Amino acid sequence: MSCCLWSASAAAEVLSGREFQNLLAGGPEGTTIVFRGGTDKLFFSPTLKNRLRASPELGPDFIRQKILRSTVAEGVFVSASIENGKPRMISGIAGIAADSDSGHGILTLLQTFPDDTSLKAFEKRDRLYAVVIVEDAPGGVVCRKSQWEKLFALKGDPKMTTVPCEFLVGNAITPSAAP
Repeated sequence: MSCCLWSASAAAEVLSGREFQNLLAGGPEGTTIVFRGGTDKLFFSPTLKNRLRASPELGPDFIRQKILRSTVAEGVFVSASIENGKPRMISGIAGIAADSDSGHGILTLLQTFPDDTSLKAFEKRDRLYAVVIVEDAPGGVVCRKSQWEKLFALKGDPKMTTVPCEFLVGNAITPSAAP
């Protein structure tokens, strides 16, 4: 899955895989990315486990071993947004990888379901997929993020939008949200 080749503008400094890992996975509580407007948020935790990450076949190194070899950190995520006036929550597993050509850090988000208990069950079902890249731009930190797309239907690079973002330690999605 080498869908993650992005070119950065000369005015922005894209975080490397390790810098992205330090930013998101540095603390034990996890980190919430709040995108412009505050209605689109993404919580990532390298230490929390969901059902999939607790299974032997789909455990903590699943993304590194089966999807993206350049993954430097894995964890779980919860995404919350408002689409067409309605709340939308997506949860699953995530990996922070270093792009093989540029070294840029890429957060890959992959939706999971409660019945994902084996590799066979995981491979049967299409799921949503998105990526996030962080840039330290002259005007402040911005995130380049893709829209959620069906993984099986993805052709070429995802379409990216750039928005201001900020990072909060801990889960700022909802107090009851758990991956």
